[in-house]
Amino acid sequence: MSDESGMDALGMKEEELYGYLHDLLREEAAEAAEQSGASITDELASPGFAAAEAASTYAIKLILANNAFLTRQLLDLGLLHPGDGEAAG
Repeated sequence: MSDESGMDALGMKEEELYGYLHDLLREEAAEAAEQSGASITDELASPGFAAAEAASTYAIKLILANNAFLTRQLLDLGLLHPGDGEAAG
């Protein structure tokens, strides 16, 4: 996610957040599958995991918006400079 200055927002990129979510869901599904005797695929397809994934996608959108907002604030305050990725100090 880049703002109008061409600078990437602070924090994880969208693809990284979704990758992390995928990994977390697989870990939890593996634990649930071990307890239930079902497969990881079946656990991931269950209503509980589907709901967790759906809710998490909304959370990711909020995280991305907040990261962009914080980046913009730091740029406006002169604490972050476009192009160098470094905080002023």
